[in-house]
Amino acid sequence: MKKTYFLIAFLVLSSVKLIAQVTDVIDGLNGPAGILLNGNDLYIAEGLGISKINTTDTSPSKTNVTTRLVAPFEMVLHGNEMYFTQGRKISKINITATTPIVATDVVTGLNYPSSLVLNGNDLYIAERDKISQIDITATTPIVTEVITSLSNPSSMIIIGDDLYVAEGGNRIFKTNLNSPTPMVTDVIIGLNMPSAMILDGNNLYVAESGDGIISKINITETNPTAIEIVNGLDRPLGLAINGNDLYISDNGTRKIYKFDLNTLSTGKLIDLPNLKLSPNPASDFIQISGLNRAENYTIYNCLGDKVNTGVISAKQKTDIKNLSSGMYFIQFKNRNTIKFLKE
Repeated sequence: MKKTYFLIAFLVLSSVKLIAQVTDVIDGLNGPAGILLNGNDLYIAEGLGISKINTTDTSPSKTNVTTRLVAPFEMVLHGNEMYFTQGRKISKINITATTPIVATDVVTGLNYPSSLVLNGNDLYIAERDKISQIDITATTPIVTEVITSLSNPSSMIIIGDDLYVAEGGNRIFKTNLNSPTPMVTDVIIGLNMPSAMILDGNNLYVAESGDGIISKINITETNPTAIEIVNGLDRPLGLAINGNDLYISDNGTRKIYKFDLNTLSTGKLIDLPNLKLSPNPASDFIQISGLNRAENYTIYNCLGDKVNTGVISAKQKTDIKNLSSGMYFIQFKNRNTIKFLKE
């Protein structure tokens, strides 16, 4: 019964979309990618170096932290030591040293690492086709494979004992780090190039660079759905949170933006475009009119269980022959939801 009530509330909320306003923090950067907060200092991986700004300044100006790098992308802190990806290696600097700081190589010969996350002294590294790991306390770290046969993992975050990984351009999966043989479980699919993740409470914020949006996912849900909270970006590649402020690096506009998370509870709501499903009732297939581009969709049964996912375009037929007779709801990534009956 509780699940049914949840679904009804979920569908009512799905008929509206949050319109988010972002504020410029700094522009004119050199292709900003990953960002990292340490107190009031926001570190930015950009171009051929790492810079920082003071987020308390009214009009922040950047300071070069380290230069002469090869496309740094993501950073993590371990005490005063910052580890970051560049080219085919992991390097580090001591952020308390006098700037600009000369970087020290930690491990080389990697397959173009894109993301880092620390779990104690274990540094997990997303490479083009796998997740690997090193012990940062080792004099000469040895690279150990953790998960293989992946397709361009782009971001990682640790939540409890689970490692969450954005991978393949359309999904986020998780695996338990304590398992002797890590198994991959999908958390959500149908995203468009997830490039960065950050957790705030139960909400996982995801930068989808393919759509130029920031989405929010409640990780406590059995079947999480991505809710769009910021749109109109170009190529968001980095996220950081300081209190109620969500910082976003946009590689396309060469800016850092700031979004007040408090506005999610009071933000302006507008109706979405009117979509129509036919035939309804249906026995073999359904079609959607009113779409102006291909859309990811999820079909739920009347109990709120996810029964099908896919991509649909205007006037394209979607096969529902395998569904049992009954009431269903098809929800699109833009949050529109339509009820239909399967005969």
